[in-house]
Amino acid sequence: MEQDEVGTEVPIENRFLLRVFDFDTGLRHIIAPALLGAVFGGFWQYSVMPNIGEINLPNPIHGAFLISILLSPVLYRVLVGDEMSRWKEYTLGLTLLGLIFSMIWLSGWGAVFCGGYGALLVWVWISTDWGRYDLPPFRYGLWHAFAIDLGAFAGSVLVYAQL
Repeated sequence: MEQDEVGTEVPIENRFLLRVFDFDTGLRHIIAPALLGAVFGGFWQYSVMPNIGEINLPNPIHGAFLISILLSPVLYRVLVGDEMSRWKEYTLGLTLLGLIFSMIWLSGWGAVFCGGYGALLVWVWISTDWGRYDLPPFRYGLWHAFAIDLGAFAGSVLVYAQL
């Protein structure tokens, strides 16, 4: 707010500044899903992977998506906060991209590139673009799936390095 010579307040409507300092969107749709993915992937690496054997399946990314899909109603309520009758749409978006990422990580060829580097580029792009809009739950599920994929990869690598 600025004051003119008479002492009345004049509101400043600068949409750019409002978007630059939109911490709520950054926290709910970028940071929180990535941290959850890191926790789920790190947990899977620490507790499940030592007991699996040589096959190394399901890997931490699979585990993070499995946990995320099972907890998707809670994730939807906490991260999206929309009407609860639409949580199945969110779960569908999360599951669809989770299956695609799971197949990429199973493929072996270019898994780190497609599931890691390629996903990072797309995630940065959609995070800078989609944050400006009020999206349907399906697209929030897609957006969060990118974050969970990258977070699970980072969390599992960090835990593996510490073991």
